[in-house]
Amino acid sequence: MQIDVKKEGDTLTISPKGNIDYVTAPELDAELSKVGDDVMAIVLDMSDVPYISSAGLRVILNADEMMQDRKGIRLTGVNNDVRAILEMTGFCDMLDIE
Repeated sequence: MQIDVKKEGDTLTISPKGNIDYVTAPELDAELSKVGDDVMAIVLDMSDVPYISSAGLRVILNADEMMQDRKGIRLTGVNNDVRAILEMTGFCDMLDIE
């Protein structure tokens, strides 16, 4: 999986490309664990993510918890298949999804 990272001000945009599953979720988790105290918001651009497994959901949940005292995490570019998974698992109620 390729992960592009771009920082603008206090917002970090992370754009994974490919499935986020048990094989690739650790890569995304490693990238998210690098987030410094100067980052107040994370945008997770899901435009190029066709599928997410429970391992990927766990990574996003951990990032959301990490960002609770800041502006939080927002998911953008979520396709219908990934949105269906987020809805089935209740993540749509917990996360800011555009």
